[in-house]
Parts: sequence; C-alpha cells; structure tokens
Amino acid sequence: MSKKSTKDILTSPFLITVYAIILMIVFLFFKFKTNEGIIVNSFEEKNKSSWSCSYDFFRGEKKSNMKGKGDDLFINVMSESGEMNIKVEDKNGKILFDQTVSNLDDSGESIDVFNIKVSQEVKVSIKAKNHKGDFKINYRDLEDFSKESKEGIFLYGETHDYKGIKKAEVDLWGKYYKEYGIRNLFIEDSYIDAQFLNMWMKSDDDKILNELYDDCDGTLAHTEENLNFFKEIKKKYPETVFYGTDVCHTYKTGGKRYLKYLEENGKVGTDDYNRSVESIEQGKKYYADEETGNKYRENIMVKNFVDEYEKLEDKRIVGIYGTSHVLPYSNDYFNEIPCMANQLNKKYPKILNIEGACTLERYPKYKDSEYRYYK
Repeated sequence: MSKKSTKDILTSPFLITVYAIILMIVFLFFKFKTNEGIIVNSFEEKNKSSWSCSYDFFRGEKKSNMKGKGDDLFINVMSESGEMNIKVEDKNGKILFDQTVSNLDDSGESIDVFNIKVSQEVKVSIKAKNHKGDFKINYRDLEDFSKESKEGIFLYGETHDYKGIKKAEVDLWGKYYKEYGIRNLFIEDSYIDAQFLNMWMKSDDDKILNELYDDCDGTLAHTEENLNFFKEIKKKYPETVFYGTDVCHTYKTGGKRYLKYLEENGKVGTDDYNRSVESIEQGKKYYADEETGNKYRENIMVKNFVDEYEKLEDKRIVGIYGTSHVLPYSNDYFNEIPCMANQLNKKYPKILNIEGACTLERYPKYKDSEYRYYK
C-alpha cells in the first residue's frame, strides 16, 4: 500500500469540501457583518418617531435617537429564538426602560408588548444575541387616564394557552374594577356568549357557565383555568358586565340555545334577538369561507367592538384578546389585513392603551416599573 503524499492529502475531495465550507462561512460572515454586528435578511424602517426591523438572525447592537409628539412609547418584540435587550434613555442618559426578552426554548414564537412613559426625546439601544424575529417601537400621543377620565380603552393581549395567565388577568381586571370603578369587560367571545355570561352573573348556580364550557370543547378555551377565570370574576367582582365582540363560534350549540331562550320568553324581534341572529350569521359565514374567513373575522371583530363601545354611557373599558388581535402596528395572525387593534387605533388613537398580559407575568420588574404607562 503506497503512502499518500502531502499534496494528495491536501487535495483530497474531503479536504476540498472542508475548504469550501470554511470559505462559505467566511463569505457569509463578511456579507452579513455590519458595524452593528451580524444581521441576516433584514428589513428596516425608521423615522424620528417610529422604528421597526425584522430579520432571520441578529447578533449585535442597533441604536436610534427617537423623538415624538407624545410621551408614550410602545414597544413590541416578536421572538422566535434567542434574546434581545431593549434600553431606553432620556437625552441626559437617565435609564427609563431596560428589559431583556427571550424565547430561549424555541417553542414557537413569543410576543412581548410594553407601553412606557418617556420624555419626548430618547435614545434607544437594541442588543441582540442570536435573535430571530422583529421589533417595532413607536411614539404614541395618548391622553392621560385618571379616575376623572370619561373614556379609555385598555386592551391586553394574551397567549391563550400560557399557563397561569387567566389568574393574572383576574387580578389585572380587579385593579381597574376597584381603583377606577370600571365595570365593562370586553372579551374574545361572541355577543351571545357574553349575554349568557351576564345572565349567569345574576344566577344562583353554574348551569349556564357549564353549558358554555361544554360548547367550547376541543378549543383552547376549554380549560379549568378559563372556567375558574369566570368563577373568580363573579365571586370577587360581581358587577362586571361582559361584552363579546367575536363571531359566534358556537352557533350550532350556544347560538341555538340562546335563540330558543329568547323565543320562549317572547323576545322575538327585539334588539337582543336581532343581534343574536346577526352573531350567528357571522359565525356561519366565518366557517363557510376558508379562503377569506380570517379576514372577515378580523374586520367583524372591529365592527362589533365599535358597535358595543359606541353604545356605552361609561366609555371606560378593559379588553382581553389574543395577542395577535391587539398589536396597533401589525397585521392579523395570518398577515393578511391590519389586526383589530391596528384598525381601532385609527378610530381611537388618543385613548387606546395596549399592553401584553403575558408580558406583565413574564417580567415582574416591568409590571412594577415607575415608567409603565399604567400602574
């Protein structure tokens, strides 16, 4: 067996492949390396009051000087993997906000939403460590909310199956209920579901609630945690009034049952009856059209929200929805049309306040921060 020469070894197919891989890595490193670090497939938009960027990979630091008319800064970070630190300072270098967000276990995507009080000129620093996702930072000109305020919309986004989130939302609702006297709670359920809930709030047993629970079997709403959410609301905050603004997902069960109740009580032709029929038709249309159903639903949620809100005498409400519905500068979950809050923000730009319910639980330091818009 002949001994291979050094030349033969260095020019072997295996080593040539290794050389090629090394060269490719070096090429990609210099192709995507910038003075801000390494960033792959990025798309960035920036002006004085707004800054957004999406990318497949980011490791490094970005900075921006921002200036806005108001003194509220909305921060939204979507993380598929890795981590990111967001730091906000005033022009004198005082730290107003400093938070690291992450999705280190790579389990789907994590969305964090912050709403903070800032000065009208700030310096924002983004430090990413192997982060995949995007961020959006915008100034918002919101009216200050107090006990004397006549109107205010507070939307909270949740990940529906986030463990412990419903218990946290009971406490969140309790703060508005006790400290500000707010009684109107908007939820991601239908008009009919909300009517049933309001009936149950005045009843002596849980028959109605258990029927609603059975209606949603097989969905993310069919959990003991969700059931206990309503029980805790009834026990601790009995004057709560629910408003449902989604399509009627349970038109074959709860929808039929509510119409039967109205018919048996001589309420055919009333506003309640007509709105219930409309809610059922919305549900049917949503499930009948796979191609445009999601766009239809998002727009209907906006319509129903506005209809309910404009009829209120006390225009101070809290709303709890899936996070994909409550990001004021984003499209819906399927990236087809502006999401519910995006559309509502155009109609109620001064009074629409948004935070992440899951964010409050994940980052307790933020929840207790003096710079939160609402404490």
